[in-house]
Amino acid sequence: MATAIAFTQPAPLASEVSTTLSVGARVAYEVFADAVEVPRWLPIIQTARIVTRALDGRATRVAFTRKLERGSLGYTLEYRYDPSTYTVAWTAPDTSNVVMSGEARFLPLSSRACMMLYRLVLDLPIVDDLISNELDGHPASLVVGEFREHLRRLG
Repeated sequence: MATAIAFTQPAPLASEVSTTLSVGARVAYEVFADAVEVPRWLPIIQTARIVTRALDGRATRVAFTRKLERGSLGYTLEYRYDPSTYTVAWTAPDTSNVVMSGEARFLPLSSRACMMLYRLVLDLPIVDDLISNELDGHPASLVVGEFREHLRRLG
C-alpha cells in the first residue's frame, strides 16, 4: 500500500498597514519614491543601486542588498509611479528567486497630513528570522514605522 504525500510551497507572506503622516501626500510620495535613499531610512537594507531610469529620471529598476542575520540577500525590484494618485508600486522580475511586490499610496488629509497605505507581498528563498521572529510575520509594520521616523527626522 502506497501513501501519497503532497508537498506544498508555503504561500507568500502578505502584510498591510496604514498610518497617518504629518506631511502632505506629495511630500511623502516624493520622499518614498526616491528608491536610492531607502538604505538611509530602512536599516535592513544595506545598499540600493539604480539599474535603469525613466526619461523623467525616476528609478525604474533598482538592485538592493538586504541584511540578514548571517549574510545578505541581493534582489532587484521594478518600480512604477503614479503621481496623480501619489502611488509607488514595485515588483520583482518574474525571473527572480525572490517574490516581492507591493504598493505605497499616500492619501491627502490636509496640506500637512496624509494617510499612508502600505502593502507588501514577500516570499524569500531563505529562512528570515527577522520576519518570522522579531516582526511576528508583519514586515509592513517595520517599513512604515521606519519611514514615519525618517520623515520626522527630515522635518
